[in-house]
Amino acid sequence: MFFRRHVVKESPLKPCLSGNEVCPPDTLAGCQFCRFHKCLQSGMTLEPLIPKPPLNDFIENLSKLDSYRYQILCNYYPIDPDLNVATVLFFKKVMYTEREPESQMNFTSWIYMSALATIEVMKKFPFVYLAKPGDQLILTRSSFMNVSSFCAAFRAYSSNQEVLSFPDGSDVLPYEFVSSRYEEIGNRIRRRLISKFVDLKINKDEFLLLLVLIFCNPALPNLSETGQILVSTYQNVYSSALFQYCSQKYEKCGPIRYTELLSVISVIGKHAEDVNNYFVISQLHGIDCFIPSIVEEGINLL
Repeated sequence: MFFRRHVVKESPLKPCLSGNEVCPPDTLAGCQFCRFHKCLQSGMTLEPLIPKPPLNDFIENLSKLDSYRYQILCNYYPIDPDLNVATVLFFKKVMYTEREPESQMNFTSWIYMSALATIEVMKKFPFVYLAKPGDQLILTRSSFMNVSSFCAAFRAYSSNQEVLSFPDGSDVLPYEFVSSRYEEIGNRIRRRLISKFVDLKINKDEFLLLLVLIFCNPALPNLSETGQILVSTYQNVYSSALFQYCSQKYEKCGPIRYTELLSVISVIGKHAEDVNNYFVISQLHGIDCFIPSIVEEGINLL
Protein backbone atom coordinates (compact mmCIF):
# COMPACT_ATOMS: atom_id res chain seq x y z
CA MET A 1 0.00 0.00 0.00
CA PHE A 2 2.90 2.34 0.73
CA PHE A 3 4.43 1.70 -2.70
CA ARG A 4 1.08 1.99 -4.48
CA ARG A 5 0.25 5.26 -2.72
CA HIS A 6 3.42 7.01 -3.85
CA VAL A 7 3.20 5.78 -7.44
CA VAL A 8 -0.52 6.36 -7.96
CA LYS A 9 -0.59 9.76 -6.26
CA GLU A 10 2.87 10.64 -7.67
CA SER A 11 3.68 12.21 -4.31
CA PRO A 12 7.29 13.23 -3.56
CA LEU A 13 9.30 11.24 -1.05
CA LYS A 14 10.68 12.69 2.14
CA PRO A 15 14.52 12.80 2.15
CA CYS A 16 16.43 9.82 3.52
CA LEU A 17 16.57 9.93 7.31
CA SER A 18 20.21 8.93 7.37
CA GLY A 19 21.14 11.58 4.81
CA ASN A 20 23.17 9.09 2.72
CA GLU A 21 20.39 7.24 0.79
CA VAL A 22 21.00 3.99 2.72
CA CYS A 23 19.28 3.57 6.08
CA PRO A 24 20.24 0.67 8.37
CA PRO A 25 17.60 -2.09 8.63
CA ASP A 26 16.39 -0.99 12.08
CA THR A 27 15.35 2.46 10.79
CA LEU A 28 14.17 1.40 7.30
CA ALA A 29 10.47 1.30 8.25
CA GLY A 30 10.48 4.98 9.21
CA CYS A 31 12.26 6.24 6.07
CA GLN A 32 9.96 6.84 3.09
CA PHE A 33 12.87 7.22 0.73
CA CYS A 34 14.62 3.95 1.56
CA ARG A 35 11.35 2.00 1.78
CA PHE A 36 10.34 3.12 -1.71
CA HIS A 37 13.67 2.24 -3.29
CA LYS A 38 13.74 -1.08 -1.42
CA CYS A 39 10.37 -1.83 -3.06
CA LEU A 40 11.89 -1.14 -6.48
CA GLN A 41 14.95 -3.29 -5.74
CA SER A 42 12.66 -6.12 -4.59
CA GLY A 43 10.93 -6.22 -7.97
CA MET A 44 7.67 -4.39 -7.33
CA THR A 45 6.36 -3.20 -10.69
CA LEU A 46 5.66 0.45 -11.41
CA GLU A 47 3.96 0.54 -14.78
CA PRO A 48 0.54 -0.93 -13.88
CA LEU A 49 0.22 1.67 -11.08
CA ILE A 50 1.34 4.79 -12.97
CA PRO A 51 -1.63 7.08 -13.68
CA LYS A 52 -2.46 7.14 -17.40
CA PRO A 53 -4.90 10.00 -17.99
CA PRO A 54 -6.71 10.39 -21.33
CA LEU A 55 -4.26 11.47 -24.02
CA ASN A 56 -5.79 14.95 -24.35
CA ASP A 57 -5.48 15.51 -20.59
CA PHE A 58 -1.88 14.32 -20.62
CA ILE A 59 -1.00 16.71 -23.45
CA GLU A 60 -2.80 19.54 -21.63
CA ASN A 61 -0.72 18.89 -18.50
CA LEU A 62 2.47 19.01 -20.57
CA SER A 63 1.29 22.26 -22.16
CA LYS A 64 0.75 23.83 -18.72
CA LEU A 65 4.27 22.84 -17.65
CA ASP A 66 5.73 24.33 -20.83
CA SER A 67 3.78 27.57 -20.26
CA TYR A 68 5.08 27.66 -16.68
CA ARG A 69 8.65 27.31 -18.01
CA TYR A 70 8.12 30.13 -20.50
CA GLN A 71 6.61 32.41 -17.84
CA ILE A 72 9.68 32.00 -15.63
CA LEU A 73 12.01 32.52 -18.59
CA CYS A 74 10.40 35.74 -19.79
CA ASN A 75 9.08 37.44 -16.67
CA TYR A 76 11.20 36.58 -13.63
CA TYR A 77 14.71 36.58 -12.24
CA PRO A 78 15.95 34.70 -9.15
CA ILE A 79 16.87 36.60 -6.02
CA ASP A 80 20.02 34.46 -5.85
CA PRO A 81 22.15 35.31 -8.93
CA ASP A 82 24.37 32.22 -8.69
CA LEU A 83 22.23 29.11 -8.23
CA ASN A 84 23.43 25.62 -9.15
CA VAL A 85 21.59 22.50 -10.31
CA ALA A 86 21.46 20.89 -6.86
CA THR A 87 19.98 24.00 -5.27
CA VAL A 88 17.20 24.26 -7.85
CA LEU A 89 16.41 20.54 -7.58
CA PHE A 90 16.41 20.14 -3.83
CA PHE A 91 15.22 23.50 -2.48
CA LYS A 92 11.46 23.42 -2.03
CA LYS A 93 11.07 26.74 -3.79
CA VAL A 94 13.48 29.06 -5.58
CA MET A 95 12.64 32.68 -4.86
CA TYR A 96 12.09 34.92 -7.88
CA THR A 97 11.40 38.59 -8.39
CA GLU A 98 9.36 39.93 -11.30
CA ARG A 99 11.46 41.59 -13.99
CA GLU A 100 10.73 45.17 -14.91
CA PRO A 101 9.56 45.59 -18.54
CA GLU A 102 12.53 47.84 -19.30
CA SER A 103 15.13 45.54 -17.71
CA GLN A 104 17.91 44.56 -20.11
CA MET A 105 18.92 40.93 -20.58
CA ASN A 106 22.29 39.93 -22.04
CA PHE A 107 23.59 36.55 -23.20
CA THR A 108 24.63 35.49 -19.68
CA SER A 109 21.27 36.46 -18.20
CA TRP A 110 19.32 34.61 -20.87
CA ILE A 111 21.23 31.32 -20.62
CA TYR A 112 21.02 31.53 -16.81
CA MET A 113 17.24 31.96 -16.93
CA SER A 114 16.89 29.31 -19.67
CA ALA A 115 18.67 26.79 -17.43
CA LEU A 116 16.64 27.71 -14.33
CA ALA A 117 13.27 27.66 -16.08
CA THR A 118 14.03 24.30 -17.70
CA ILE A 119 15.21 22.64 -14.48
CA GLU A 120 12.15 23.98 -12.63
CA VAL A 121 9.96 22.02 -15.05
CA MET A 122 12.13 18.89 -15.24
CA LYS A 123 12.01 18.39 -11.48
CA LYS A 124 8.20 18.18 -11.59
CA PHE A 125 8.24 14.82 -13.41
CA PRO A 126 7.85 11.77 -11.12
CA PHE A 127 10.76 9.80 -12.59
CA VAL A 128 12.94 12.72 -11.46
CA TYR A 129 11.58 13.54 -8.00
CA LEU A 130 11.12 9.88 -7.03
CA ALA A 131 14.74 9.11 -7.96
CA LYS A 132 17.74 9.18 -5.66
CA PRO A 133 19.42 12.61 -5.38
CA GLY A 134 22.45 11.38 -7.32
CA ASP A 135 20.19 10.12 -10.11
CA GLN A 136 18.26 13.40 -10.15
CA LEU A 137 21.52 15.26 -10.72
CA ILE A 138 22.59 12.90 -13.52
CA LEU A 139 19.23 13.18 -15.30
CA THR A 140 19.13 16.95 -15.02
CA ARG A 141 22.73 17.82 -15.80
CA SER A 142 22.80 15.57 -18.84
CA SER A 143 19.65 16.99 -20.42
CA PHE A 144 18.62 20.49 -19.35
CA MET A 145 20.62 22.14 -22.14
CA ASN A 146 18.98 19.83 -24.71
CA VAL A 147 15.50 20.49 -23.36
CA SER A 148 16.11 24.25 -23.36
CA SER A 149 17.38 24.19 -26.96
CA PHE A 150 14.46 22.01 -28.06
CA CYS A 151 11.97 24.49 -26.59
CA ALA A 152 13.77 27.47 -28.13
CA ALA A 153 13.79 25.77 -31.51
CA PHE A 154 10.07 25.08 -31.42
CA ARG A 155 9.35 28.68 -30.39
CA ALA A 156 11.40 29.90 -33.37
CA TYR A 157 9.75 27.40 -35.72
CA SER A 158 6.27 28.43 -34.53
CA SER A 159 7.16 32.08 -35.20
CA ASN A 160 8.46 31.27 -38.70
CA GLN A 161 12.02 32.18 -37.70
CA GLU A 162 14.91 30.47 -39.44
CA VAL A 163 17.43 30.76 -36.58
CA LEU A 164 17.45 30.22 -32.82
CA SER A 165 17.15 33.32 -30.68
CA PHE A 166 16.27 34.33 -27.15
CA PRO A 167 12.73 35.64 -26.52
CA ASP A 168 13.85 39.24 -27.16
CA GLY A 169 15.27 38.26 -30.57
CA SER A 170 18.94 38.39 -29.54
CA ASP A 171 21.46 35.79 -30.75
CA VAL A 172 21.82 32.55 -28.78
CA LEU A 173 25.60 32.64 -29.31
CA PRO A 174 27.78 35.34 -27.75
CA TYR A 175 30.62 35.36 -30.26
CA GLU A 176 31.03 34.97 -34.03
CA PHE A 177 34.23 33.19 -35.13
CA VAL A 178 36.05 34.53 -38.19
CA SER A 179 37.11 31.08 -39.40
CA SER A 180 34.63 29.53 -41.85
CA ARG A 181 35.06 26.15 -40.14
CA TYR A 182 33.97 27.53 -36.79
CA GLU A 183 31.30 29.68 -38.39
CA GLU A 184 29.73 26.49 -39.71
CA ILE A 185 29.33 25.19 -36.15
CA GLY A 186 27.52 28.39 -35.20
CA ASN A 187 25.19 28.10 -38.16
CA ARG A 188 24.36 24.49 -37.31
CA ILE A 189 23.56 25.49 -33.73
CA ARG A 190 21.23 28.25 -34.92
CA ARG A 191 19.48 26.31 -37.70
CA ARG A 192 19.71 22.53 -37.46
CA LEU A 193 16.84 21.86 -35.03
CA ILE A 194 14.51 24.35 -36.71
CA SER A 195 15.22 22.78 -40.10
CA LYS A 196 14.25 19.38 -38.68
CA PHE A 197 10.96 20.79 -37.40
CA VAL A 198 10.28 22.31 -40.82
CA ASP A 199 11.05 19.02 -42.60
CA LEU A 200 8.70 17.05 -40.34
CA LYS A 201 6.09 19.81 -39.91
CA ILE A 202 5.91 19.07 -36.19
CA ASN A 203 2.81 20.35 -34.41
CA LYS A 204 2.45 21.54 -30.81
CA ASP A 205 1.12 18.23 -29.47
CA GLU A 206 4.01 16.30 -31.02
CA PHE A 207 6.48 18.80 -29.59
CA LEU A 208 5.06 18.33 -26.09
CA LEU A 209 5.06 14.53 -26.27
CA LEU A 210 8.65 14.52 -27.53
CA LEU A 211 9.76 17.03 -24.92
CA VAL A 212 9.61 14.60 -22.01
CA LEU A 213 11.30 11.79 -23.97
CA ILE A 214 14.38 13.97 -24.47
CA PHE A 215 15.41 13.64 -20.84
CA CYS A 216 13.71 10.35 -19.95
CA ASN A 217 16.79 8.31 -20.81
CA PRO A 218 17.57 5.15 -18.78
CA ALA A 219 20.83 4.58 -20.70
CA LEU A 220 22.65 7.48 -19.02
CA PRO A 221 25.96 6.44 -17.42
CA ASN A 222 26.11 5.97 -13.65
CA LEU A 223 22.36 5.79 -13.00
CA SER A 224 21.64 3.54 -10.03
CA GLU A 225 19.68 0.30 -10.37
CA THR A 226 16.48 1.92 -9.09
CA GLY A 227 17.13 4.98 -11.25
CA GLN A 228 17.23 2.80 -14.36
CA ILE A 229 14.00 1.08 -13.30
CA LEU A 230 12.20 4.38 -12.73
CA VAL A 231 13.34 6.05 -15.93
CA SER A 232 12.85 3.05 -18.21
CA THR A 233 9.33 2.49 -16.86
CA TYR A 234 8.26 6.09 -17.38
CA GLN A 235 9.96 6.10 -20.78
CA ASN A 236 7.68 3.22 -21.79
CA VAL A 237 4.64 5.18 -20.60
CA TYR A 238 5.62 8.36 -22.48
CA SER A 239 6.62 6.45 -25.62
CA SER A 240 3.26 4.68 -25.58
CA ALA A 241 1.50 8.05 -25.33
CA LEU A 242 3.36 9.32 -28.40
CA PHE A 243 2.59 6.12 -30.32
CA GLN A 244 -1.07 6.34 -29.34
CA TYR A 245 -1.20 9.94 -30.57
CA CYS A 246 0.41 9.02 -33.90
CA SER A 247 -1.94 6.06 -34.36
CA GLN A 248 -5.02 8.18 -33.69
CA LYS A 249 -3.99 11.13 -35.85
CA TYR A 250 -2.26 9.39 -38.76
CA GLU A 251 -4.02 6.01 -38.62
CA LYS A 252 -2.18 3.54 -40.92
CA CYS A 253 0.76 5.95 -41.23
CA GLY A 254 1.01 6.23 -37.44
CA PRO A 255 4.05 3.91 -36.99
CA ILE A 256 5.94 5.77 -39.73
CA ARG A 257 5.18 9.11 -38.12
CA TYR A 258 6.21 7.77 -34.72
CA THR A 259 9.60 6.75 -36.12
CA GLU A 260 10.02 10.12 -37.84
CA LEU A 261 9.36 11.97 -34.60
CA LEU A 262 11.80 9.86 -32.62
CA SER A 263 14.51 10.77 -35.16
CA VAL A 264 14.41 14.28 -33.70
CA ILE A 265 16.13 12.97 -30.56
CA SER A 266 19.28 12.04 -32.51
CA VAL A 267 19.32 15.53 -34.07
CA ILE A 268 19.19 17.02 -30.57
CA GLY A 269 22.23 14.91 -29.69
CA LYS A 270 24.14 16.37 -32.65
CA HIS A 271 23.03 19.86 -31.64
CA ALA A 272 24.39 19.23 -28.13
CA GLU A 273 27.76 18.18 -29.57
CA ASP A 274 27.93 21.39 -31.60
CA VAL A 275 27.08 23.52 -28.57
CA ASN A 276 29.77 21.82 -26.51
CA ASN A 277 32.34 22.18 -29.30
CA TYR A 278 31.48 25.86 -29.69
CA PHE A 279 32.25 26.64 -26.05
CA VAL A 280 35.38 24.47 -26.00
CA ILE A 281 36.67 26.35 -29.07
CA SER A 282 35.90 29.59 -27.25
CA GLN A 283 38.02 28.38 -24.35
CA LEU A 284 40.91 27.46 -26.66
CA HIS A 285 40.78 30.94 -28.19
CA GLY A 286 40.88 32.52 -24.74
CA ILE A 287 37.38 33.96 -25.13
CA ASP A 288 35.38 34.40 -21.94
CA CYS A 289 31.70 33.81 -22.79
CA PHE A 290 30.68 34.55 -19.17
CA ILE A 291 28.85 31.25 -18.77
CA PRO A 292 27.01 30.94 -15.42
CA SER A 293 28.16 28.08 -13.22
CA ILE A 294 24.78 26.31 -13.49
CA VAL A 295 25.14 26.19 -17.28
CA GLU A 296 28.71 24.87 -16.99
CA GLU A 297 27.24 21.84 -15.21
CA GLY A 298 25.52 20.92 -18.47
CA ILE A 299 28.56 21.43 -20.73
CA ASN A 300 31.76 19.37 -20.93
CA LEU A 301 34.32 22.17 -20.84
CA LEU A 302 38.08 21.67 -20.71
